[in-house]
Amino acid sequence: MAPTDPSSAAQPSEGTLPGIAARPHLEGQPPRIHFVVVTTHPIQAQKAGAAATTLRTRFWHPHDHRWSENDFQSFEHALRLFVDESGWVLRQEQSLDAPMAREWIFEARRSDFTQASKEEILRDIGLTPDGVTRMLKDETG
Repeated sequence: MAPTDPSSAAQPSEGTLPGIAARPHLEGQPPRIHFVVVTTHPIQAQKAGAAATTLRTRFWHPHDHRWSENDFQSFEHALRLFVDESGWVLRQEQSLDAPMAREWIFEARRSDFTQASKEEILRDIGLTPDGVTRMLKDETG
């Protein structure tokens, strides 16, 4: 079989190629999936106010290009945040070889990482998470 010159092959005209907006089969497709690996490890309370915090989670945040760490009271508390509040789906869980060390693999939407965080939204309107907590205490107290 003789090699053929790609430039001599029949090329469709530009008018026949659908543009992105003209592809109805892409509308309504499920969002792009991103797998997030979260690891946990115990932490020591450093202040009297942090006595209930015993667990730290860590995962790579693809949009911010940095590690994201959060402190929780328990595994259940952390899972509730990731699953119920963030909408992630837990796909795998395994215990690691240290106390309170686990690895969770979640399925998330890629768009979850490109939206502004709660802290960024608060900062945009001139507030901080601590400021909101103080405001709520003032209203209920």
